[in-house]
Amino acid sequence: MTSTFESYAERLEASRLAPEGAANPEAASTAIGELDTAVAGVEGHGFEPTPFAPAPELAEAAGIGDAELWVKDETGNVSGSHKARHLFGVALAHRLGDSGGDGRDAAPYAIASCGNAALAAAVVARAVGRPIDVFVPTWANEAVVDRITELGGRVVRCERQPGVPGDPAHHAMLAAIEAGAVPFSCQGTETPATIDGGRTLAWEMVDALIEHDGGAPARLDRLFVQVGGGALATAVVTGLAAAADRGDLARVPVVHAVQPEGNHPLVRAWDTLALESLAPERAPNTRDSSYFLDRIVRAQAMPEGAMDNGRRAVIAESIGPIEGDRLRELVGRLRYDPERYMRAWEQEPVSYASGILDDITYDWIDIVEAMLKTGGWPLVASEDDFRRAHRLAHEHTEIDVCPTGAAGLGGLLALAAAGGGSEATAVSPGERVAVLFTGRMRPGDPDPLEADGD
Repeated sequence: MTSTFESYAERLEASRLAPEGAANPEAASTAIGELDTAVAGVEGHGFEPTPFAPAPELAEAAGIGDAELWVKDETGNVSGSHKARHLFGVALAHRLGDSGGDGRDAAPYAIASCGNAALAAAVVARAVGRPIDVFVPTWANEAVVDRITELGGRVVRCERQPGVPGDPAHHAMLAAIEAGAVPFSCQGTETPATIDGGRTLAWEMVDALIEHDGGAPARLDRLFVQVGGGALATAVVTGLAAAADRGDLARVPVVHAVQPEGNHPLVRAWDTLALESLAPERAPNTRDSSYFLDRIVRAQAMPEGAMDNGRRAVIAESIGPIEGDRLRELVGRLRYDPERYMRAWEQEPVSYASGILDDITYDWIDIVEAMLKTGGWPLVASEDDFRRAHRLAHEHTEIDVCPTGAAGLGGLLALAAAGGGSEATAVSPGERVAVLFTGRMRPGDPDPLEADGD
């Protein structure tokens, strides 16, 4: 089967790094073939399109049986998650462009991760013959750590220091980069090419929908995507936007970014922007404008911690999709003063979905922009939502998804529970909804069938 990266070579930004300047899909295709063969030599297989298909039994169990629920299954991808897509994109950029960082071909790669990204990086680094330093939290999955070590990665456990905000593993990675290591991470802030590789996931989804619909431009109405550091969601929403620009996708779906109760810096950023952007004179001119105005005024008066999913739905419904100058003005605020909106979480984060416990969402502005453009809003999922999502996934599909991998489904359950007096909190009959099952179960992960979420 043709490598998924080869199928999309001409769309990859990395192809523009190839010799001869402008987009050079031939050079990119050659490099992809070589790298994919090397990855297969380590992993047993390279990058092939992963399944994206309807899951009617799961839809019924999740309470949206009148809608189409589609699941993107990344559990069989290289290293068992979507993360290897991101790191392959980085390796390809190195091959075609800068050789891994200003000519430092012998310098080690460096990554900070709590699990799947670290394992993916170790696989790809082994394939390209580069040493890698892997910075992980003290609670990292032992089976993952053992496999990284088998692949030749040097694992460094990083303890959280009292009074020091932010992820200690990320701090350690930055120190290693300062000392000469080459960033090889799933944070686009340090490794922009990580977003490039991840977009292949979105393009596979669109192509599967086109095939299902008999060649017509794809229709996708709503997307739930779990967010930790933000590279996955950024890659998917920008990949879908590119597909819409190509005419392959009818429109970008309503986007819901999903984060845990115990750690949701992206949600807090959206809350801050949404509340400060709402003024009474901007209340919608509809037959029910007094309804929205009353709720907007109440929302603005709420303390920060009082915001909930239902209120977010009302605010998103009231302002609707935003475009043009207004969108540019709001996104400009984020870029001009990012610290006002995106701040490291003050407490040590905890969640059943442990893989999205980044203290800060590194790649976040494109996600907020996508929610504003599509009329979407972020969702805070409870621990019960995550446990129930994990259990339902195992009871109603054959996918061996891990707790974090099913977290997007937890967002769908949180939406259904939100209420708030808004039709936006209900998935409509006939809607086509997507969730991403992004990683497989590992030894030590909790038993999904013992997860108590009802």
